[in-house]
Amino acid sequence: MNREEILARYRTLEKYFASLIPSVRFSKETNMKLERITHLLEILGNPHNSFRSIHVGGTSGKGSTSTMIASLLTSAGYQTGLYLSPHLQIMNECYQINNRMVATTDLDEILETIKPAIAQVARENPFGRPSYFEAQTALAFCLFARKKVDVAVIEVGLGGALDATNVLHSQISVLTNVTLDHTEILGNTIELIAQNKVGIVKPDQLVISGLMQPSTQKIIEERCAMQGATLWQLGSTFTCQHTGNDGTFQVVFPDRTYDDIHLDMRGDFQTANATCAIAAVHAFTHGVSGSVIRDGLHQTAIFGRFECVQENPTVILDGAHNPAKIHAAAEAIDRYYADMRRVVIVSLKSDKAYRDILPAVVADASVLIVTAFGKNELWEACAPAILAEAAWEISPGLDIRIEPDPIQALRHALAEARPADLVWITGSLYLIGDIREYWYPSDELLMQIEQSTA
Repeated sequence: MNREEILARYRTLEKYFASLIPSVRFSKETNMKLERITHLLEILGNPHNSFRSIHVGGTSGKGSTSTMIASLLTSAGYQTGLYLSPHLQIMNECYQINNRMVATTDLDEILETIKPAIAQVARENPFGRPSYFEAQTALAFCLFARKKVDVAVIEVGLGGALDATNVLHSQISVLTNVTLDHTEILGNTIELIAQNKVGIVKPDQLVISGLMQPSTQKIIEERCAMQGATLWQLGSTFTCQHTGNDGTFQVVFPDRTYDDIHLDMRGDFQTANATCAIAAVHAFTHGVSGSVIRDGLHQTAIFGRFECVQENPTVILDGAHNPAKIHAAAEAIDRYYADMRRVVIVSLKSDKAYRDILPAVVADASVLIVTAFGKNELWEACAPAILAEAAWEISPGLDIRIEPDPIQALRHALAEARPADLVWITGSLYLIGDIREYWYPSDELLMQIEQSTA
């Protein structure tokens, strides 16, 4: 199959999934249901019951933690599936086998077998046609069943209790943390959000908890007790201890200690994510060698999360779209790039609490370029003028520029920055995906995947 055919096939795949998005893009009453995905999977023969799984939820860090778990399990010799959401640039990112993206031709072939079932649910189910995310989830489960994976690592899409992935009966659930996000859907307090997210805990599971607030720890403890699940809590059941100035750490369990662990990824939040990932793998495998842990983490690649894509000037891409994420990202920026003049590019979804996010963005910035991520079928970008006005109120006198086109915003930033400066691009993951195209064009990524799996 030549280049034109492969790219055309991808566009057709993308167009089909986009057709599943209704005119009202997201409705709590419509989207937060399990009836359609359950019906769809029954028609398909319940593929999600044919493999073991680890289910990963939380507000921040669940994608990074899922990717680390999958990489560690692959390093340990397991045939491993990984399902992530959302993608930055191409849908293939969401579907991985042994930490390699699945080719478009494979995804399209499986989708063709699913389409009749989607149409049947649309005809028969009182709640209507499966959603965009439900169809993607069904595709992942069918893919992993077809590839006969030993274990699949599944990231929760939104919330927990009523997320489409929550049809799983996983052996292990992981909760990374709980902070305020999607409050219009999940609740306006951390405790309400936690109640939703702990809904992924099932009877007789082992639960890895990275929840740190006493109130949320109590919620996970109560949920585990009610479900008869075993709880491993970060900070008590297992701990992370720094052992060197270079960021080296150890993870200590009652029966085992993993020493000399080092992350190529920066930020204390990634150390916490890695610790929870190691706990999940330690539990699943009943213990692995230290070299498996070190090699697995070294092989972990996480796009758009504190990703350095060039130097001179240094450019960091980091999707941080809620207050907790942006504060964690800003702390890491301050730690590793404190001496650099800072040029910042930001865009946020229209539903985000931008007044709570922007203070960390504008602090210590020399130039702020406000932009908007490109046209998106699921979400709308906040108007750059609104973000710029709010930023000016927070930091009067800051050099703030508006450039609606994200690639043009990047070009302006690169022209403004000197070789010793930092260009920090943050906010929505959709912005990160748009700007990542500058270095890694989607069409080239699609061809590389096809060629590597041929």
